[in-house]
Amino acid sequence: MQRILLPAGALVLAAVAPGVASAKPPSTAHARAYERAYHQVAQHLGPRVPGRNIIRNGIGHGRRATDAESVRSLHVLQRMLPSRSAPTTTPTSGSSEASSSAGAAVPACASESGTDYSTGASNTNASSGATGRYQITPSTAAAYGCDLSTPAGQDACAQLIYRHQGAGAWVGCGG
Repeated sequence: MQRILLPAGALVLAAVAPGVASAKPPSTAHARAYERAYHQVAQHLGPRVPGRNIIRNGIGHGRRATDAESVRSLHVLQRMLPSRSAPTTTPTSGSSEASSSAGAAVPACASESGTDYSTGASNTNASSGATGRYQITPSTAAAYGCDLSTPAGQDACAQLIYRHQGAGAWVGCGG
């Protein structure tokens, strides 16, 4: 066992628990903002999308969330919410980009199947189950609450994924 000698009057608390200052519980304002954002994400994208409610349920193993953790998680939830300042656009016939009233157009490189919206076996990846124009996996569609059975549903889902993950969500777009 190694002994550490400290000068008389040294502050031992910093050596024993260096994270004590950041371990304070969430402020009331942060907890309210987190809860509001959490419920908005659950309402817009489905109850499973936001994951664990760290204010209500803690981080895990009985540990409560700290203020810093609640603020970081709040920022993640806010990025998942639709932008209120996004311009309204309408799709045009023959457009190489899908658009919706929710925001910027999905880049053409996301259309992994060209303009083929079919979800049959000929346009479904046998190993991943990805299907449709944007080759969206069933788990991603479920996480975002998407309906891939129609072209409009696929466009809306791609728009949602693009808004939250960017073009990197598609291999052909830099992902």
